[in-house]
Amino acid sequence: MNRYYIRSEEEISENLRAAGCKDKEITKILECIQKKEKRNAEKLIELCRKKQLDRMHDSQSCIERLDYLCYLLQCDERYGG
Repeated sequence: MNRYYIRSEEEISENLRAAGCKDKEITKILECIQKKEKRNAEKLIELCRKKQLDRMHDSQSCIERLDYLCYLLQCDERYGG
């Protein structure tokens, strides 16, 4: 049975930073891990994940609006459509 282990706080910090977490969030997560408060660390990571997902949905909405504007321009004869 393979088990995966976190090798260092630096590895955790690098992964959280690469995932878009802010320094304050990373510090809180690391503090929970140091205190062996696994459940609290997981909750904080889930909050970071939710923020990233919300940002992604916001970006998706912006892209859809831009696509719609391009569509309107293509269909509108006043603009050569």
